[in-house]
Amino acid sequence: MRAEALKKITGPVDFQIIDTHIPFYKCHPLWRSLAFRYKTGKVLQLTNRYILNNISGYYDVIWVDKAVFITKKTTRILRLNCEKLIHYTPDPAFRINSSRHFYQSLPLYDYVITTKSFEKKDYINHIAEDKLIYIPQGYNRELHYPRHSFEAKKEQVLFIGLHENSREKVIDNLLSHDIPVALAGMNWERYVAKRKDKLLTYLGKGVFGEKYASTVSASRFGLGLVSKRFPELHTTRTFEIPACGTALITERNEETIKYFDEEDVIFYSNAKEMVERIKFFMDRPDDLKRTTNNGYLNVIDGGLDYKEQLNFICKKAKITSG
Repeated sequence: MRAEALKKITGPVDFQIIDTHIPFYKCHPLWRSLAFRYKTGKVLQLTNRYILNNISGYYDVIWVDKAVFITKKTTRILRLNCEKLIHYTPDPAFRINSSRHFYQSLPLYDYVITTKSFEKKDYINHIAEDKLIYIPQGYNRELHYPRHSFEAKKEQVLFIGLHENSREKVIDNLLSHDIPVALAGMNWERYVAKRKDKLLTYLGKGVFGEKYASTVSASRFGLGLVSKRFPELHTTRTFEIPACGTALITERNEETIKYFDEEDVIFYSNAKEMVERIKFFMDRPDDLKRTTNNGYLNVIDGGLDYKEQLNFICKKAKITSG
């Protein structure tokens, strides 16, 4: 999605993509596990070789996404083969996804983009502050949009995301108060089998792309739960859910209140308030419809889709269009 947005911004220029999934999936799962755990082994060797074999000439810009497996040696060669070297990741880079290769390579980048406000200080330990660009998470306007009318939506709370113990407790709390829940994502199978609740609908592990947007749009409520493994305050769901025309349920914190007013989303500060607010809106569909529309308009007008965000990055990094 970022690549497509960058193509539109930069205009009619030569645009090359080096897909590092290609060497990754050629490796045995054991090598992949070793790479994720220790950032070493065959995956790293093949990834770095693949990148260097596909470099062809001198570039105005080389944009690197999630350089967890890219060594300093490779990064230095990239640096020598372009006018500007930029790194982007929407994920935490210091709490999880830690990589000594990335930390050693950081000073070689002209600009580094993060969506994690809680990691700004970590980046500044490695690079000058003026090299760091912070943006919030975003959404894809061409993918995340309403598919269902308000009246056609299912009266249920939807959550799509990885299993975490903290998230399991939220789902338990909703079901215990007779609130229907639809659930999708990795590692929920054991919970679903254990819970066996008639109010719980399990949609499977993989709900991505068009299916993800359509599934979000089909529910009246969408949970924007953040991870508790690190101090995350908002996530892509924070903007994707209202962009799909569904009421966002999100915790009230210093970041979410920057982007939404009380009339835009269903805020909560604790488990009890979450249940009370959901039941309030279940009993008042007209109020829910109004809040849903407010949230949608807020996100659509908020400059949070990827193209607008990348436009902002390109201006900050002085990347001119073709």
